[in-house]
Amino acid sequence: MREKIFALLVLLLTVLTACQSQQTTPSPLSAALSEITGKVDIKQAGQEAFAPASAGSMLEVNGQIQTGDDGRARLDLTSGTIIRVAPSSFFTLTSNEKVDGGFATDIKLELGRIFIILNGGTADVETPSGVASVRGSYMKVEVDPVTLDVYVTCLEGDCSAENPAGRVDFTQGERTILFQKDPVTGNWTIPNVEPMTPEEFQEWLDENPEAQDLFNQAMATMTALAKPTEPTEVPTATEPPAAGNPASGDSDTCFLPIQPGSESNLPYQGKVKFEWESQPGAQSYIITFTNPNGNSFSFETTDTNFEKYIEGFAPKPGEYSWKVTAYDGNGNVICSTAEIVFSKPDSFPVPPTKESNEDEEPEPIPDPYNPYPY
Repeated sequence: MREKIFALLVLLLTVLTACQSQQTTPSPLSAALSEITGKVDIKQAGQEAFAPASAGSMLEVNGQIQTGDDGRARLDLTSGTIIRVAPSSFFTLTSNEKVDGGFATDIKLELGRIFIILNGGTADVETPSGVASVRGSYMKVEVDPVTLDVYVTCLEGDCSAENPAGRVDFTQGERTILFQKDPVTGNWTIPNVEPMTPEEFQEWLDENPEAQDLFNQAMATMTALAKPTEPTEVPTATEPPAAGNPASGDSDTCFLPIQPGSESNLPYQGKVKFEWESQPGAQSYIITFTNPNGNSFSFETTDTNFEKYIEGFAPKPGEYSWKVTAYDGNGNVICSTAEIVFSKPDSFPVPPTKESNEDEEPEPIPDPYNPYPY
């Protein structure tokens, strides 16, 4: 009888120990909050209402975080990954499961901006306009609250972004935009890869002290790339070259820009085309933009035109300039065009109103996304 009682006690203790072990072992799906400033609210799965978050609060799987206009928070996942949440954001931690080579973290971002600093593994961010992914390191995802367009920057690591129209892969110092589908046609736009702007590098530094070393490396790289676009000796003609002169085979004559011309007013948003003449002997061209703050950034192409969304190289209103430098097959500078100045407005232009006349046909409203009829 005593042996049976003893066996039952041992079994009971074993069960209690196992239950206690399960309760004290942290879930691989949780994240701890810290560095909370401003209004930050948390809601666990199954709860009906948000409650104010505090340092040490744990966010479990399918839990949600929302921040006010002044709210910021840091989440430390059990995998070692850091997520920094910016103001006016709303997201759900849908999964953080252990897989081969690390953790696979899944997040659903409805609004706002988050910075992901991976400690190995991968992270996928589902947004209203597509999915952004990162493997290995640093990625920012931002959902515009009005347009629902999604801006993704890859400070370091291997990143990708996709929507129903297609997928792009990009890496250190690059960015892309996942545009919301056209409300009229229902079509999606294939995302393009652009270099990050100096403002976006600065944003990483301002929001993430962990990014200091990468910021310094990026600034050094951008400075080094900008220097070769300023040739020490530029072959120039003694007289202004006539139109079409480069086609004559005179390699001492530098090619000319075609469009947009000097003092052009470009659209607030949409694709813009830059075009120039060909230069004999040129194997590639580098088009360099200078923003209102005096910072320069460049794009390389083998074509004699460059077409991108203006948001990618001129995100803010103001006065910009552009020029093109031609390079030969050995990477030597042939010559550069003069700098051409253009302006970007601070909003869409508002057409002037006038008294209506029944006999007159209404004038068409300019399309800000197609400023050039080509």
